[in-house]
Amino acid sequence: LQNMANQIAKTTQSLTTAADMRETTQMLMQPNSNWEEYLTPAPLSIAIMGELVFISSCQDFSINKNPPEGGFKYIRYPNSFRACLMQVCNSGWQAFNEAHNNMDQIRIHTAAVPDYMKSAVNILFNASDEVIKNLLPCQLDSINDIAEQCVNLAEGVEKKYQDVIHQIQELLEACVNAEHFYGEELENVKRKLEEAKLREQTSRQLKERSKKAMDDLSKELDNAQDAYKSAMDSIPSG
Repeated sequence: LQNMANQIAKTTQSLTTAADMRETTQMLMQPNSNWEEYLTPAPLSIAIMGELVFISSCQDFSINKNPPEGGFKYIRYPNSFRACLMQVCNSGWQAFNEAHNNMDQIRIHTAAVPDYMKSAVNILFNASDEVIKNLLPCQLDSINDIAEQCVNLAEGVEKKYQDVIHQIQELLEACVNAEHFYGEELENVKRKLEEAKLREQTSRQLKERSKKAMDDLSKELDNAQDAYKSAMDSIPSG
């Protein structure tokens, strides 16, 4: 313990100026100085999903045409693309809201750490070995408890966002699969339309030929009737 106290004292003495302390603090806080870059995309993503829901409201469709084996694990409403988007939007909002609440809890918990650190340093420098042995573990345990609580809160937020990521990934896979299925279905429809057009064209040609044949036959019949009438008229009556 005495060696630890000497090491802390030596480290403290090395920070001789306020500039050194500011530089050290800036270096330690640098990984956490761009939190806004991580938080800004969350509400932006929710706004984008809202726009997608608005776009999909014109015409809804199913992405359940060719579901994966075992069914969907995260999507609850595969028969409605609009409902899937709403599910992702709601899950994203819940994740962002939990992140907001948990970060506030982390802020409250970590606010108590400096007091525990001051008490621990004060015990190390001013207390006897017996007091250090009895009191220092309590201060360190309190700091450890706070750290564990913060880790649990952070992991809870991570799990929420992982659920949203899984939903989006499954939705994207289902959309690509549905696009392929609808593409094949569209090709089949186009092929059937082409076949129907060919049948219609063939039927029209047959109809035209039949009409022409009927007209020719009618003319021949008229000519035959005229010839028959002429022949009958040319026969002497006596």
